[in-house]
Amino acid sequence: MKYGVLWRKTTKNIGDDVQSYAASLWLPSVDYMVDIEDMEHFTAENDEPVATIMSAWYMWHKWYWPPSKNVYPLWIGFHYNDILRGRPRGMQSRFEYVDNGPGWEYLKNYEPIGCRDYYTQGVLDNFGIKNYYSGCVTLTLPRRDIPKPEREYVCLVGVSKDVEKAVRKQLKGTGIDVKVLPPTRPEPSTNLSWEQRRDEVISYLDTYQNAKCVITFRLHCSLPCLALETPVLLVRDSFKSVRFDPYKDFLHHAFPKDVINGDYRDFMLNPPANPDAYKPVREGLCKTISAFIEDCKKETRTATELNRLHTDPVELLQWQKNTMQKTLDNFFIESRYDFHDLQDARKALAQTKKQLDAANAQLASLKEENRNYRILMNSRFVKLALRLRSICRKLLGKDK
Repeated sequence: MKYGVLWRKTTKNIGDDVQSYAASLWLPSVDYMVDIEDMEHFTAENDEPVATIMSAWYMWHKWYWPPSKNVYPLWIGFHYNDILRGRPRGMQSRFEYVDNGPGWEYLKNYEPIGCRDYYTQGVLDNFGIKNYYSGCVTLTLPRRDIPKPEREYVCLVGVSKDVEKAVRKQLKGTGIDVKVLPPTRPEPSTNLSWEQRRDEVISYLDTYQNAKCVITFRLHCSLPCLALETPVLLVRDSFKSVRFDPYKDFLHHAFPKDVINGDYRDFMLNPPANPDAYKPVREGLCKTISAFIEDCKKETRTATELNRLHTDPVELLQWQKNTMQKTLDNFFIESRYDFHDLQDARKALAQTKKQLDAANAQLASLKEENRNYRILMNSRFVKLALRLRSICRKLLGKDK
């Protein structure tokens, strides 16, 4: 048995590499890198199975599904949703690749599937695939034996400029520094080796662990901080995201306006310990992964013998082609505009613009009339004041 690290080769998101790094720590060796966006074409020498911890967000390039027989998977931390529909990134699909045919059969043959969130569980429930809530592999990260810094600091990751400005102001004069780490790289990481990306992740984790506390917008900063036992505050405008639903109660959390208003200054000065709610999930993940690795060490069968999907390659290719066509058809139907409706909308918009221009012209006219009226009234008032002054002087002269 060989071992592989699942990674997203083209990602800019450092959180993706944090997940890969967390999984790699469980492996006896790293023999292969398995690109999550090209799993269909992954191969290994001599028909070897490659044990891979599959904790990640699936599938951006969805046409590379299901994985090849050489990927011997532990399905935990599985996340899948359709928020890419209508966006320029990734395939414009919903669930076409997992609700039928070999894509559905693959997951069915590996059930129960460990899910990263309740939303993904609901998706699999609808498709009749057994599942359970496993949590994310980043919760298993171990604390590191590293020296403490000379000065205390609060670490900010992915928060807004307004929050950063407020934190700096609130910590001014306290002797506590502020460190800001970007959650993403400027460009995709295609040309970076795994070793380079791993070292960057280690540097980030060291910074998290040594921080007095971490304030972040990101899931894969906040969950590693839980594992490292660093006090962390999750700051977001909304916590309704399906990705954050299971984890909100694992974390101290706040709205940006509350941090800006100074309600969390005491949190930064004297950070409370993180809630313990995540610990049973961490223990469950560790137990599941340990058992998987121990089984892999004893396994002697080939990838072909371990493969659970027995679809003919020609039939699989035809299904992928048909599914891609279905996906494109569905996207076209949902996103197209009827030509006549578009013409009517343009006419209505032009008419509305004319009405708006007329209203603006009328308003400008009224403003001009009002200005002229004020000038006239001011002139009359001045004349009246001068007349009254003249009368008063005459009266005063008579009194004398």
